[in-house]
Amino acid sequence: MTIFDKYIAIFCVGLSLSSCITTQSVPIDQLEPGKISLASPIRKVALISRNFKFSGDTISGYFNLNFRLQKGTKKDNRIIDSISVTKSLENLRKALLESGRFDEVFVYPFNAIKPHSGIKQLPFSQGYIKSLCAESSTDAVISLEMLSSFYSAHKGSAGREINGSANVKVTAIWSVYTPENDGPLDRYTHSEVVRWNEYSPEDQKKYELPRRKEAVQIACGRAAKNYSNRVVPNWVESSRNLLVMNDPEFDKALAYAKQNKWKEATQYWKKYLSGSNSRVAGIAALNYAVGQEMLGDFEQAKFWSDKSVNLLKNGEAGKVARGYAAILYERHLKAANLNAQLNVDHK
Repeated sequence: MTIFDKYIAIFCVGLSLSSCITTQSVPIDQLEPGKISLASPIRKVALISRNFKFSGDTISGYFNLNFRLQKGTKKDNRIIDSISVTKSLENLRKALLESGRFDEVFVYPFNAIKPHSGIKQLPFSQGYIKSLCAESSTDAVISLEMLSSFYSAHKGSAGREINGSANVKVTAIWSVYTPENDGPLDRYTHSEVVRWNEYSPEDQKKYELPRRKEAVQIACGRAAKNYSNRVVPNWVESSRNLLVMNDPEFDKALAYAKQNKWKEATQYWKKYLSGSNSRVAGIAALNYAVGQEMLGDFEQAKFWSDKSVNLLKNGEAGKVARGYAAILYERHLKAANLNAQLNVDHK
């Protein structure tokens, strides 16, 4: 091979590496801080239910069965009120403790406050919150201000080809109080619908639909657990964009990244970080930065992200690099909040 042929070969390799660049989104799980800013020294919290219902709630105590509105018995309604509140506080307590945000969660019994109703609900007074915290040896109070559920179910009909289903709509108002604040620190209405189908879409097997008491208990517990994401750090589904070239090495790295094997993936991108082709080095730097973030090394991720921005200044690749730099900046701002919520220095 002549010198001219060698240069042509090198040129072709460089051309192949710098062309056919595509963006590939890789799903990840990302830890997000809770939306409520509770001071980090708050490590113990009490849970209590107001047992309050709005007098304007005309469907309280009713349910829908086979497309007909029916009223539950007083006994059943009392039982459902009790199990729905109890399950809500139970599941919230479990979620708060599992998050690592709180060391202790004290739960007041269902009947700590007598059931009552009214047109308007006033918040707890600061003096009452202080007394609750002193009594339970806690730093804050999370109150289930109101809880409402509505059960609906119908059986399947072969003639009309209607499959049986059931659902429960849960609406809850939660407030967070601290002794230092006059009024709630946060008041939030959480609403969701939990559904069941008679036939599973996965295996088409027929299942028995839950009855009212069981369904309400399950739905209220699930809704309370989902509400906990407002209070404590939680994992959410997110994604990161990688730049992929028409090259076997980059294909292997992408395959590892999709399997969440970031250590293996970074070994392939690392080979190109110091190459003479600035565009290829920039693409490798971006991907390597993402890998370092996934491996928990934020400083390395920031370093190589900055490198990619400097090397990839134009086109779609440059846009992706700048977008990732913005994501890292946002994650940096949230890091202090996460550390405070999780109290990483707490023994």
